[in-house]
Amino acid sequence: MGIVKRLKLKSPKSARVDFGRFYGVDLRADGEVSGFNRAEMSYNCSFLDGSIKTSYGLKSLNDKYICPNEDLISSVYYFRHSDYNTGLRDDKIIAYTDSGNMYEVSLDGGTFALIQGLTFNNQPIGVCYNYNSTDVIIFSAEGEGIKIYDGNTVTVVSDAPSVTSMCIHSERLFITSGGVDGALWFSDDFDPTNWNVSLSEAGFIDMSDERGEMLCAVAFGGYVYVFRSYGVSRVSAYGDQTDFSVSHLLVSCGKIAKNTITVCGDCILFFASDGLYRFDGYNAVKISEPWFDLVDTSPEWVKGVYYNGYAYYLLRFTIDGVKTRGVFRINPTGTDYHFMYVAALTDISVINGENYYKLFSVERMSRNIGEICQGGGWGGDPLPMAWRSKETDFGIKARDKMLKKVSFYSTAPVTLTIWADGEQHVYSVNEYKKRCFVRPNLIGSKFKIMIFMQEVEAEVSGLSLDFSYYQ
Repeated sequence: MGIVKRLKLKSPKSARVDFGRFYGVDLRADGEVSGFNRAEMSYNCSFLDGSIKTSYGLKSLNDKYICPNEDLISSVYYFRHSDYNTGLRDDKIIAYTDSGNMYEVSLDGGTFALIQGLTFNNQPIGVCYNYNSTDVIIFSAEGEGIKIYDGNTVTVVSDAPSVTSMCIHSERLFITSGGVDGALWFSDDFDPTNWNVSLSEAGFIDMSDERGEMLCAVAFGGYVYVFRSYGVSRVSAYGDQTDFSVSHLLVSCGKIAKNTITVCGDCILFFASDGLYRFDGYNAVKISEPWFDLVDTSPEWVKGVYYNGYAYYLLRFTIDGVKTRGVFRINPTGTDYHFMYVAALTDISVINGENYYKLFSVERMSRNIGEICQGGGWGGDPLPMAWRSKETDFGIKARDKMLKKVSFYSTAPVTLTIWADGEQHVYSVNEYKKRCFVRPNLIGSKFKIMIFMQEVEAEVSGLSLDFSYYQ
């Protein structure tokens, strides 16, 4: 007769991991210590309310603004302009093309028309100004002087210094002239055409010192701030020249990157060789630790503008080891940010009319004008969006555990990819608009999750993972 023994079998334990909310890219630490809900990689996703949502897209404006047939647009400018004969606003969009020509079109739409006499060999910078009670836009490119356009005629200022940046402050035009000459130039008050150096007309402030090349002058907080390669100077410039004063501020950062200095309301953002900084007029604080290793701020790739509470930077960033051109969006505190791979853009420009506030762009391949906007897709077509976690054990220290169930809410089809100890498994989730369930039953020690969608509008939230394991 056999012997019956009672075996004491262990029951598996279970654990549920709730993501709570999603965050953007954060590479400061690995998945074991920095949070499994902080992405290793993501693009075209925003996370402001904790869910994964479609970010901004690119809406085509080809039907509204008819581009010149013979030229390819490379940059656009907003010209704030009033028609004083009719007493009406007559704002314009001005485009610079590869040929060096410049064209204009009404903000209301139409076909671009050539502006005679307004040409540059290099892409110019432009600022709006009211000169002799007339709205004008002042253009300049390095080594090409200043040209002033009033909507009808072009005035050439041939004796102006070479211009690399310019701003309007206290009715004077302030410019930096590039190189290492260390001078900040300013025009006569109320007259950007007068560059005769004297105590009562134009002049310059000598700033030659160890701070390096003059990069940019911006008007901010009642002062002119001059950014150099290795520092910032504050210029008080009201009244007579004899009352001007300069304070050199100590900015503890790396080499400041040209074309990244962006006035953002009550602060200035700029990239340096060691990160993105928030500057309040006195102190600079780095706000880029989670993601800076992914971006390339070489001068030929980067440009920044401030729009609707966020800074937008054209730059290159790395996706899975491949560098691509895109847009980086960040609020001035650095708490909300994400990468947008919308298209290869050559320019972005804020159009801030009386009743029209938009962010325009120029797409590199077609050279057509578009609007960067929420839910635009790519000219109406769906955009890919992805969010991938870091590899982690989710705090469950058992050597082997089974991922039994993954659940989440989604408004669109999802491709869910799961890595179990490096082995990839892909699941298609086509039933949505309710709680979605995937039962992978995968065994591993560490896992990684990626959510991928391709829609004009999409949202994922409430991600949960259910495990079973033996202690």
